[in-house]
Amino acid sequence: MFELREFMRRVPQCVTVVTTVANGKPHGMTVSSFTSVTLDPPTILIVLEKTTQTCKTVLTSHSFCVNLLSEKQSHVSDVFAYVPHEQRFERINYHIESGKYPVIDGSIGALFCDVKESFEMSTHQIILGTVKDVKIFSDEQPLIYLQRQYHRPVKVTETA
Repeated sequence: MFELREFMRRVPQCVTVVTTVANGKPHGMTVSSFTSVTLDPPTILIVLEKTTQTCKTVLTSHSFCVNLLSEKQSHVSDVFAYVPHEQRFERINYHIESGKYPVIDGSIGALFCDVKESFEMSTHQIILGTVKDVKIFSDEQPLIYLQRQYHRPVKVTETA
């Protein structure tokens, strides 16, 4: 539906990279379909194209990490959106938390989640995740995606 696509391009989105580990190998992809669902219990929602390796791996591993990218990390977003899957983690710095959550170095923070439920919707998989832990690494501004371009938040200054 053309009108819906045009409308959604006008909705600013924070850029995240969803990551997971399976068979000792990290997997991940850039995701803008991410939101908080409830605080009690702490639950978030992500939407992944169901044919992607990351989607299949998240559903197999039953765990994932949501990395919130900073305004300085557009290159990381591009790596996880356009670089072949098997080369993505070779191009960035990261570390593994708790043996199953790849955390991208330089990200603002990370949510460590277990898959609670999953629903197929046409070409995508809607995944509800129970948040097991949260880590905030910096107070930098998030990377924003709007109108097919990256943006940095406008800093508001107070006037007297």
